[in-house]
Amino acid sequence: MERESIYDYLSIIQLVDLTPGFRLDDFYCVLEPYTDFIHKEALELQGYEVSRIHLLINKTNADVVAYMSLSADSIRLSDSEKEQYNMESVGFKAIPAIKIGHLAVAKVYSEKYRGIGTLLIELVRGIAFSMRKSGVACRFITVDADILNNPSVLDFYFKSGFTLNEEYHRRKNPSLRLDIESD
Repeated sequence: MERESIYDYLSIIQLVDLTPGFRLDDFYCVLEPYTDFIHKEALELQGYEVSRIHLLINKTNADVVAYMSLSADSIRLSDSEKEQYNMESVGFKAIPAIKIGHLAVAKVYSEKYRGIGTLLIELVRGIAFSMRKSGVACRFITVDADILNNPSVLDFYFKSGFTLNEEYHRRKNPSLRLDIESD
């Protein structure tokens, strides 16, 4: 079925928090470390409250379509970066953010439905806005682009509106940010 927009998927999928009982062993993506993470580490890390895992579930068959792990973060902005966001008067360099630790789409669904990764980014943006309503400031979404496992991932994040963080771009996995205020 041809979809016109990533938002058309919302009728067939649902975002849920990871809890025991989901069929995680059926999830496979093209990147083995991301398959291994959801199979072996996700529940334990979530138990330590260092990461929260969110699943996209197919409403018709309970398949795990995709997942993402999120945690609190902050990024340092240079003076020129602050100027870019009209934040020159902010007296500290560390700006609050929400970090995408892992983002993976099941192989079968990445072939079947284009744009699921982009939808996950939009859902993270919604979570960031919810944090604000709950009383926790958040301005950016950050990610360390895993170019070691997926060299093309930078293109995906750039297409999604992310930019390099000046202070962190020389890492083996470049740090990127997305201003949740942007379109």
